[in-house]
Amino acid sequence: MKWHQTLAVLAMILGLTTACNYNRPDEPAPQSGQDLIEKLKPTHTVAQLKALYPGSPLTIAEDVIVSATMASDDTEGNLYRTCYIQDETGGLELKLSLGNLSTIYPQGSKIYLRTRGMTLGRYAHHINLGYRSLDPKYETAFFPEKLVPEVLFFVKSGSIEPRSLSISGVSPQYAGTLVRIEGVQFLESELNQTYAAPDDRKSQGYVNRTLVDRTGKTIIVRTSSYAKFAGRKLPQGSGSITAILSYFRDTPQLLLLRESDAKMSAARF
Repeated sequence: MKWHQTLAVLAMILGLTTACNYNRPDEPAPQSGQDLIEKLKPTHTVAQLKALYPGSPLTIAEDVIVSATMASDDTEGNLYRTCYIQDETGGLELKLSLGNLSTIYPQGSKIYLRTRGMTLGRYAHHINLGYRSLDPKYETAFFPEKLVPEVLFFVKSGSIEPRSLSISGVSPQYAGTLVRIEGVQFLESELNQTYAAPDDRKSQGYVNRTLVDRTGKTIIVRTSSYAKFAGRKLPQGSGSITAILSYFRDTPQLLLLRESDAKMSAARF
């Protein structure tokens, strides 16, 4: 008797479950990141995106999508919450409230940038992309960390070849891109100096050192005192340096990403 009662209860439960689910459509499977990436279609180049800047901060309301290469690397700390992307038309700084960006977007990887909700702005004649700023002194702020995966997408690994230049060939058209400056050495007066000042970070957040070529032309190497190589002495010889080319107003400056990218083992000239 008890066995028959148990079967009856089970049948009732099954019937209720079936009734509850009757005619209910299956819920769609969650969309994977790869599915979303495959739906993105580039609409602008880096240069076309920068050209949207109207002279004052612009928050982008449409799906402006750029296919580019990650030009920078923040593993040694000379960049923080900032990265640079580039394509064949130019480079662009992204201000993102996310550290260790290179663990997700390694240098050389192909990325998609979906800019809806981001803000184009300018600092010291340098266009960048970030978040709307509440501080009137700045046109952009750092884009919120939690929203970064919604605008910056890793597509696949890759590599990047720096553009080889001399100091005289440096130009604003290459701003925000990875360059290699050939035939340079640090000024003789700086040879016993370190890249930056790790023991005095509060008063010397960034330190400028100067490269010179055979003709006497110079260019600044700018290093954060928080960089892992900040306390290392400058190379004694001559050679080349690979870095991100940036500008402060009309002054070009190099952001060295890794100490090993300063290859200066040849004799001084």
